[in-house]
Amino acid sequence: MALFPVSLVYFQRNGAMPLFVVRELGLPASFFGALFTLNTAVIVLGEVRLNAAMAGWPARRALALGALLLTLGFSSMALCRGPWSVTAAVLVWTAGEMILLPTCSAYVADLAPAERRGEYMGYFGMIFGLGFSFGPWLGSIAFERWGGHVLWALCLPVGLVSVLVFARLGRERGPAPGPPGAPPRPAA
Repeated sequence: MALFPVSLVYFQRNGAMPLFVVRELGLPASFFGALFTLNTAVIVLGEVRLNAAMAGWPARRALALGALLLTLGFSSMALCRGPWSVTAAVLVWTAGEMILLPTCSAYVADLAPAERRGEYMGYFGMIFGLGFSFGPWLGSIAFERWGGHVLWALCLPVGLVSVLVFARLGRERGPAPGPPGAPPRPAA
């Protein structure tokens, strides 16, 4: 569930972001397409190295950092006025995407008992899918009502919910302790 708020923010790339870049900032549609080429190129060239460099990090720290960068990248669009500032914002949220998404998948797979790993990954996919379903819709409504700058400012508190929840994830996983002398309870 910690992923849901930041996934609402992340999927603005599919709804409000093209409207903002083309309609509100007046940049050509080809520029918007180039942003996704840049996003893909940065991921292809840097994701493996970045994740290898962060391999020893605690999951909660990596998840919180990824969610924070993603949130800051999208919310900083409220300050964008031209192509260079939009490009910088995309680079920031791309860094967050490169950290958050693989770490989240690995964390969920790690958290799940072996016999329930598919179920856990299904829930993970479902939450991400809900973000994909509701994020662009809600963002487009906000964009139409209040404009892009307000939408991007609203992304900050929404995304920070995920950052705070990820930062507070338990340091240890495993069975919850029971009363003294009782066998441990199974992990949920």
